[in-house]
Amino acid sequence: MIIKSPLPYQVIQRGPRNTAPIPILVEAAAPIEARLLLGKNVIADWRKIPASGGSIKNVPVGGPYTLEVRTGDKVKRVPGLLIGDLWILAGQSNMDGCGKLIDLEPPSKHVNCFYYGDTWGVAADPLCLLNYAVEPVHWASPDPAVREGGRQWDRLYRDFGAGLGVRFGKEMHKATGIPVGLIMCSHGGTPMWQWDPKLKSKGGESLYGTLIRRVNLCGGKVAGCLWYQGESDTDASVVAGYKKNTRRLIESLRSDLGDPNLPFLYVQLGPFLIWDPNLNIAGWNSVRDQQLQLESEMKNIALAAAIDCTVSDPIHLDAVSEKRIGMRLAKLARRIAFGEKIEVGPRPDKIAFVDGDRTRIRVTYRGVNRKLYPARGIWGFSVEMDGAPIPILKRAVEPDGKSVLLTLANPAPKGANLWYGRGLFPTVDLKDGENFAAPCFGPYPLK
Repeated sequence: MIIKSPLPYQVIQRGPRNTAPIPILVEAAAPIEARLLLGKNVIADWRKIPASGGSIKNVPVGGPYTLEVRTGDKVKRVPGLLIGDLWILAGQSNMDGCGKLIDLEPPSKHVNCFYYGDTWGVAADPLCLLNYAVEPVHWASPDPAVREGGRQWDRLYRDFGAGLGVRFGKEMHKATGIPVGLIMCSHGGTPMWQWDPKLKSKGGESLYGTLIRRVNLCGGKVAGCLWYQGESDTDASVVAGYKKNTRRLIESLRSDLGDPNLPFLYVQLGPFLIWDPNLNIAGWNSVRDQQLQLESEMKNIALAAAIDCTVSDPIHLDAVSEKRIGMRLAKLARRIAFGEKIEVGPRPDKIAFVDGDRTRIRVTYRGVNRKLYPARGIWGFSVEMDGAPIPILKRAVEPDGKSVLLTLANPAPKGANLWYGRGLFPTVDLKDGENFAAPCFGPYPLK
């Protein structure tokens, strides 16, 4: 007897009535029966399953369920089944999870992962193990022996792989009571052209085609997509098209999955601790600004800032910060997918001088949860004219809790630019009451 569906620890996307069928397909020489348990409680008693396949219908959100299948006196069990929400995890290495394997988020029986070997399991870092991938687009080498050597290295020596997924899933389950399934689809070092939906026809030889294949293996429906990518698109030759390419990805994903309102939650680029005079710093600023602009141009998308995060190496968030971003994405998911009254986080709204001599600038934010902090000594703002900085003497949150007043040492001439979080690794600390960091923006021309 071979149970082909469901797989152990599989998560099945719930329907609009908070139920879903558990599909059952078994290869056996004799008639089969199946039943479903929650702990020791029988949820659905023994029933015949056709050789062509069947299901247990209207299983309520929750779990972990255990499916028992029997033929004659032989019984097999499929443990860890969940009815809940599926979320795609896509992008490059900071979505893979490259934090050192310390300070990890503990696993939960309510959060499972569809790993790269097309197997389900309880979600535990590292989630991204490319050496186990079925699709050739993820292979480091076409040689099976090389990939097996990589798997052996992963088992014996791997000391990195902390990501945001486990914390995201646990936060979602804690807040909603709905279990979570994470579908790993990310691949480190990949620019947007490798995610081009036009490459879908290449199937497992393209990242987008692979993503669609894996979602279809999981039932074809998901609750949303988490996206962390952009580091590989900061080069001057490609950076101008970043927003357009991201928009095309979102639109194609919604079309291919049949959900025009599919939630798409993404992370603005974090810090890059490197001193390289040849690096295109302007490209990093541009990608961040384009990411912020896109949020106001499409529906059901939201951005989480990561510029305040700490890293395990020059470019990869550490485990503590991955958990922080996972928590922020979960709050955004609860806002978009569940309609909870959580603001999206501080977003620059109105920027204007409040005096005639152009020495005081008010930056008003929308989307603020409760109020901005710290009240004084805020870091991250800068003003520049033709490459020369204009010193900021004071930076303070105003009594309304939604605005920051900047006092300059000298008047800002027309043509000067305002920034927040400029550079590869700026010093920033502006947040709101839900611990959402203010996103980077600029250049903003001061008229």
